[in-house]
Amino acid sequence: MTFENLPPNFRDLALDDPVLRADAVDLFVSHADRESGCLALVLLDEDHRVQTPVVIGDMGSPTPDQMSLVVDRVLHELRPPAVVLAVGRPGSPLFTDEDRACHQVLTDGCRQLGIDLLATYVVSGSAVRELPDHLRQAS
Repeated sequence: MTFENLPPNFRDLALDDPVLRADAVDLFVSHADRESGCLALVLLDEDHRVQTPVVIGDMGSPTPDQMSLVVDRVLHELRPPAVVLAVGRPGSPLFTDEDRACHQVLTDGCRQLGIDLLATYVVSGSAVRELPDHLRQAS
């Protein structure tokens, strides 16, 4: 599926379904944001329904230091009950060491803030790929 196949009421549905969640990420991260680098935060309510997407663009290839700033400034201030995060970047859809490092910063930051992180994605070109859960450290 792609964002073109999202049901019209997808904002009323919980993003617990990985296919629906990936399609929502595909919608919220534009092609331009993928090319210029971004971090998309899909803020969710306590039932994991979309409240609002926030896209921080023009980041180049996002780095762990940039992710740390977003956690410290944006997530710390907003404190949503749950979130889906997506690192948009140009290049290959294959995971890089930088992607994994960004994912770990985001995972650790959400855990420290008590925010439920449903998933982290790498979004590049036409690919939307969820980083595997095994990259998260057990608490």
